[in-house]
Amino acid sequence: MKITRATSRAWRLPLQRKLMSSSISMTHRELVLVQIETSTGLTGTGWCTTAGVGGGSIKALIDGYLLPSLAGEDPRANERIWKRLWGECHAAGAAGITTLALATIDIALWDIKGKAAGEPLHRLLGGARDAIDVYASAINLHLDRAALLAQVEGHLAEGYSAFKLKVGRADPAEDLDRVRAVRAMIGSGRTLMLDANQKWAVGEAVQRTRALAETAPLFIEEPLLSDDVGGHRQLRLSGGIPVALGEQVCNRYEFWNYIREGAADYVQPDVGKVGGITEWIKIAALAEAANVALSPHGAIELSAQLACAVPNALHVENIFGLGL
Repeated sequence: MKITRATSRAWRLPLQRKLMSSSISMTHRELVLVQIETSTGLTGTGWCTTAGVGGGSIKALIDGYLLPSLAGEDPRANERIWKRLWGECHAAGAAGITTLALATIDIALWDIKGKAAGEPLHRLLGGARDAIDVYASAINLHLDRAALLAQVEGHLAEGYSAFKLKVGRADPAEDLDRVRAVRAMIGSGRTLMLDANQKWAVGEAVQRTRALAETAPLFIEEPLLSDDVGGHRQLRLSGGIPVALGEQVCNRYEFWNYIREGAADYVQPDVGKVGGITEWIKIAALAEAANVALSPHGAIELSAQLACAVPNALHVENIFGLGL
């Protein structure tokens, strides 16, 4: 089997309404898609998404450098292809645009491998389980208290038993009031998670998380800039809430920096951001070796398969509010 043709497409799509977290304002989502054709007639589709920035650059890298080098390759040789492409792009950047672009190709290659084997992805990758829990997540910092509670009430009615909400308002008392209200609504027997979207410096994060600890969250996600490994370790040791991160961490080496420094309780690799399935599985293995739990970020269509493949995944995230 050989790759005979590969093409890409990209879209920049407006959201139904503007969404806000503590650090970004989102009006669009971008989708970059790759289609790979083979000599046997099998085709594979891969993709990545952005929060509205970078899609054009990702497509330019794919079209200008990556896709032209795929002709004649065996699509089942994902390890060889991934290593070669990442190595060729490394000088331009080992993460970010590079790994987003690589993800589109790698996911398409695994699509072909699954079709060729006649197996679902989770079994092809290990088959640790056949089902995984899903939690309700939303970009909801812009909602007032009443609207937030109405949103959570709706998720409860749909049968969810785990919930994630945004924190990081300017007034710490507002954050605490909102989180207390949600905890009171869902009760002590359901799971609550918090997401600060890299809002704080470490000193403020320690104060904030100590105050929020009374609501018994499973974790605080992205409390600091994703570049600050030492700060996350300090917060983990002194903040009172377990620390989760990984949405903005882009390859196994970056994740290993966190794991070996004891800077995270949960890692959250995003398959579209880390370079695809080949790299995601390696990150999951690093986490398992360190007894660190996995909580994949976004991409539920693919994350559900990946989480079912490995033994250390807790659940997957269903993000509400990204309707186009």
